[in-house]
Amino acid sequence: MGLCWILCLLLMLVSILSTGGVCPEYPVPKRADTTLHVAYLYQRITLGSLALCVNHCLRGTKCKSIAYTLTGECRLFTKSVEDDRSLATAEIGTLYVSRSRLHSGITGLCSGHTCGEYDLCVETDSGYQCIPVYAGKRCSKPPEVTNAVVDFADPDTYPWGTGDTVNFICTPSSTPGPIKVTGPTLMTCMDIGEWSYSFVC
Repeated sequence: MGLCWILCLLLMLVSILSTGGVCPEYPVPKRADTTLHVAYLYQRITLGSLALCVNHCLRGTKCKSIAYTLTGECRLFTKSVEDDRSLATAEIGTLYVSRSRLHSGITGLCSGHTCGEYDLCVETDSGYQCIPVYAGKRCSKPPEVTNAVVDFADPDTYPWGTGDTVNFICTPSSTPGPIKVTGPTLMTCMDIGEWSYSFVC
């Protein structure tokens, strides 16, 4: 038994030395080959590792879950599977994790920050600072969807911001038969000023 522990420690030491003394990636409990429905997606960024994706999510309050792809794309969502288990969809090669399962210690001085939903926490010499990353970003009114209307009083005048979500109601079409819906009937304003959605009424 003692020999087994010694071999494990030696393998860890060799692994650390082979990476130039850099610690291995922060271990994250992950659910492989899963992601959240695109309707709740508000940001896509390319980062070098899953740890950086986790770090970016935890530095803001808007992020409730992440999906990290094999190509290094980090996707941030305003909801998690804890909010609605039916939102999880299979996506080969994607690692999905909810914010509730992440350890905030990875963010250093930003651990336990009190930044607002449009801010991102950035470390400073004396602690941290909240930078308004998403506050200036806006989407125009939601796009029209065939056989659907916005479930909102006046969508033309509302100041849609990054992460804002709008619901739709499917309306009867001119063809007879029941209304068929694919995907959640909602969309989210992304940080690039476009709406993220994938549903058909």
